[in-house]
Amino acid sequence: MEMVYGKHSARAVFLRRPQDVKRVVLGGKPEYHADTIKAAHRVGVEPELVAWPEFRRETGLTDDDKHQGVCVFTSRRPVYGEHDLARLADGHLVVALDQISDPQNLGAVLRAAAFFGADAVLFLKNRSAELTPKVARIAVGGAEFVDVFRVTNLARSLDILRDYGYWVYGLDERGEHTLRETEFDRQSVLVVGAEGQGLRQRTRTKCDALVRIPGGIEGVESLNAAVATAIALAEIAGARGSDEIAGASRPADSVGGGAARR
Repeated sequence: MEMVYGKHSARAVFLRRPQDVKRVVLGGKPEYHADTIKAAHRVGVEPELVAWPEFRRETGLTDDDKHQGVCVFTSRRPVYGEHDLARLADGHLVVALDQISDPQNLGAVLRAAAFFGADAVLFLKNRSAELTPKVARIAVGGAEFVDVFRVTNLARSLDILRDYGYWVYGLDERGEHTLRETEFDRQSVLVVGAEGQGLRQRTRTKCDALVRIPGGIEGVESLNAAVATAIALAEIAGARGSDEIAGASRPADSVGGGAARR
C-alpha cells in the first residue's frame, strides 16, 4: 500500500481512485473532518477517528508534514515506463522533466500539469525526484489527474513520442522564439530542465524547437522550473484556446506547431 495525506490530496484520491482506498485515518475532532468522512463513506470505507498521538503512530507523520490530520492508505497507483508510452499515442500535451531533482518542483509541476489538462508528466528514474507522499501533498491532488511516467532514457522517450506525431518543444532561455510566438497547434511535448542548468545537450538535440519565456534581468536570469512550467502551460492553453485543453478532468477546486522540425 501507499499513503496519501492532506485534505486536497485525499479528496483527489476519492474522486479518481475510489476503488483503491483501503483505509482512512483522521486525527482530531470529527467536526473538522466532516467532508472527508462523507467522502470516505461514499467509497465504502469507515474512517478511523483517533487522537493525535495515535494518528502519529499509525501514519508516521509529523506536524512538519502539513497533513491536516488526514491520511489515506491506498493500493499503489500505477507509474508507467517507456514501454507504456503507447498510452499517449492519442494524447495532446505531455510535460517532460530533464533532471528535476527538487521534490517541491516536481509536486508543483504535477499540480500545474493537472490544472492545464496535460495528459502526462515524464521524469527520469535516476537523478530526479521521486513520486513520494510528500510530492503528492505538494501537488495538492494534481498527481491523481495526470499519468506519471518514470523513464530510463529521456532522449529515447522523446523519440518514441515523436514517432506518435508529437512535436517536442524545449523550454530554453536561448530559444529562438518566445512561447507567445509559437502556435502549439499539434500534439506537443514541453521539455523543462532544472533551474540554472537547463536542458542537457542530448535532450536539446531531440527538440524540434527551443522556446523561451521573455524577461529576466541581471542577477535574475532564470525562473524556478515549476514556475517556468506553469507559465509555459498557460501560454500553450492560450494559444490553443482554453476550451481545447481537454485532458483529464481538473480537480474540482482547480488544484487550488511552430518552427520547422530539424
